[in-house]
Amino acid sequence: MFLALVFVLMLVAALLLAAGIRLMRARTRIPVYPLGLALAVVGGVGTLAFLVIFVAYAIG
Repeated sequence: MFLALVFVLMLVAALLLAAGIRLMRARTRIPVYPLGLALAVVGGVGTLAFLVIFVAYAIG
């Protein structure tokens, strides 16, 4: 059950990463690049952290 929860959290973090990258590339009148960069950093770090937890728990 713990592995399923970590996997779902990893997917949510990956979606945040994808949303951040999409916002960074958006051409709008309102500058959304800083928001996209923040989402991409949080999503990338979260995805990597949950991936490490998932692999470490699955091996151990």
